[in-house]
Amino acid sequence: MLPILFQNDFIVIYTHDFFTVLGLVVGLIVYFFELRRRQMLRYKIFLISIAAIFGGGLGCRLITAWEHLPYYTNQGDVPFTYLVAHSGKSIIGGIAGGYLAIKLSKKALGYNLSTGDCYAPAIPLAMAIGRVGCFLSELPLGKPTDLPWGIAASPEAAAHFTTCPYCQQKMHPSMIYEIIFHLIAFVVILRFRHLVIVQGDTLKLYLLAAAIFRFLVEFVRANPEQFWGLTGPQIVLIPLTGLLIYHFIKQLRRKVYQMPPAPVPVTIAAEEVLR
Repeated sequence: MLPILFQNDFIVIYTHDFFTVLGLVVGLIVYFFELRRRQMLRYKIFLISIAAIFGGGLGCRLITAWEHLPYYTNQGDVPFTYLVAHSGKSIIGGIAGGYLAIKLSKKALGYNLSTGDCYAPAIPLAMAIGRVGCFLSELPLGKPTDLPWGIAASPEAAAHFTTCPYCQQKMHPSMIYEIIFHLIAFVVILRFRHLVIVQGDTLKLYLLAAAIFRFLVEFVRANPEQFWGLTGPQIVLIPLTGLLIYHFIKQLRRKVYQMPPAPVPVTIAAEEVLR
């Protein structure tokens, strides 16, 4: 494991933070390229993007707060802003917070155009890059496995963590699973997004697939179980996935995806043409 990417007498660059920032920057570049390609770059979009970054940063931290309530209640006179800045982070919360911030900022600015499809290729690419940092800096990687691609951590790497269950065994490289999924999603979106006829649904389809995949991956991750044998991310994903499924059910009931029938050709008699 590589928790510190670079260090000298003046600066320390943490691996997780580096790849998180790199993923965010690359995602924003792809997002603005999509906006430019669609000729949608306006000052309102800039403000909405700032709101999305702020909402994503806040959401990724606050959504995990309920899992660590003692952390927030037993810190004495420590400022709440410090607790938020140094608490856990969740990609699920980041996406949810960013999405909510986009909705609210659009309503406040009176912006009605759909921008979801501009985010569709940016988010999976950013997620894949960010997960590289997780893989290089976080332990445990996942639950024990006998599969040939299982990875065991060295004692030196495990020593960096207060608790590291499963570290002396081969573990599922759950972050690698997610990296592969998001890279495939990025390629699929670029290749087949033209087939999605409703604006904004490309992003929603990706989010639905990502939510289901993450729910399943949680069974091989090492996150502690919270309720009913499910982890915190799985519990959060249930209502979010339900909302996405409801959206597509509503679209199907409204027959949004049905193409209108082709117009019936009209044959005009020759004598009528001559009149």
